[in-house]
Amino acid sequence: MRKISIALSLLIFAGLLAASGPAWTSKPPRQWDETDAKQILSDSPWVKKTTPIELLKQNESAVRASGLMGTGQGIGVDALGASSLTGIGAGQPTRRGARPKALQVEVRWESAVPVRAAELKAGEQDLPEWQGSFYVIAVYDVPAAEVNQKPKWLGKEAYLKRDGKRDLKPVGVNLLPQGGGLTTIVYLFPRSEEITAGDQRVEFSAVLGRLSLGQYFYPAQMQFRGKLEI
Repeated sequence: MRKISIALSLLIFAGLLAASGPAWTSKPPRQWDETDAKQILSDSPWVKKTTPIELLKQNESAVRASGLMGTGQGIGVDALGASSLTGIGAGQPTRRGARPKALQVEVRWESAVPVRAAELKAGEQDLPEWQGSFYVIAVYDVPAAEVNQKPKWLGKEAYLKRDGKRDLKPVGVNLLPQGGGLTTIVYLFPRSEEITAGDQRVEFSAVLGRLSLGQYFYPAQMQFRGKLEI
């Protein structure tokens, strides 16, 4: 009798552990609440925070090739005002209502079903939109001064990289203004070459004016409802 009681207790404990797991593994989207949605949008395999690095100063020919020549913008992070980098004095909060303390951006695998479902559940506004089937990566909270370029120039220095496979280049780049002098950059990558659960990691890298960023995503972790969701 005691053995049966212990076994039952273990089953109940295992069930409680499963129920307390992340929202994307423990319950379907229709059962998510706002807290679940915010967890997915802040701490999940599809959403990452990263700090871009400043590139070395370019000579005039490199600046002209980047499309920045004649824009009236200074070159480099040192040319950005404090309000652009910190949000202080910009007059408006960021999209999520919090002003960043440092230059940090958010990278979302926007085309993943759990991300889109969480955005809707959280009531977020002015979300990226696109037509067609793409891998869509969105970079939020980029200082607008760093993206005062034509989208085609931003697309030339963006990649999805996988070990032992050809890099994917975006077929389109869209700019979506945010409040507080910030911009969301939306990259559309073709699905002509499939990313699979067998890919150990996928690196998204991009150059944003004078800033460079790189972020790893791990397909093995990006499972939703029993399949890879990207």
